Amino acid sequence: MKPAMVVGALAVVIVVVFSVGAALSRTAAPPARHPSGSQRVPGSTLSAVSATPGLSVIEHDGEPPTNVLDAIALPAGAVRSSWSNPGLGSTFDEQVTFTVDASEAAVLGFYRTELKALGWHTVASGAATRQPGRQLVAQIAGDDGYYWQLGVVVSPSTFSASGTTDVTRFTLRLLQVQDQE
Repeated sequence: MKPAMVVGALAVVIVVVFSVGAALSRTAAPPARHPSGSQRVPGSTLSAVSATPGLSVIEHDGEPPTNVLDAIALPAGAVRSSWSNPGLGSTFDEQVTFTVDASEAAVLGFYRTELKALGWHTVASGAATRQPGRQLVAQIAGDDGYYWQLGVVVSPSTFSASGTTDVTRFTLRLLQVQDQE
């Protein structure tokens, strides 16, 4: 009977030690900062504002989670021009298109800096797929237990009606990532 109790006690000790070790070694993602008002973005000519009002058209049934929406910023002055659901599947897949008075390079630089600062991990960047422009794809953990990907596709700049200002169209596509297992 004593050997069985020793084995049981050893099993309990091992479970407790590994549980405590796992809890202490877990690294939490940096908390997203929700831009309030306009905040200067280091290394960029653009300032950041909260994307929540601009993305309100894609919120439904608690998706995307608040921590994901709070981790997205827009360049100050960006104007929403359209939105759609390109995935039409069972998971969340929505996109919103904006325009802003800035160059393509300024918008790309803004998102490279802001996504990192807001806790996103860049998983891809380069030429946009099947359209002109450049893209960034980043990922973040949502409070809903899923990972979320944000695709930022920045189109080449055009000139404003006056011909003196760059105008750039960019699309934010937000997807809920399903488990790969």
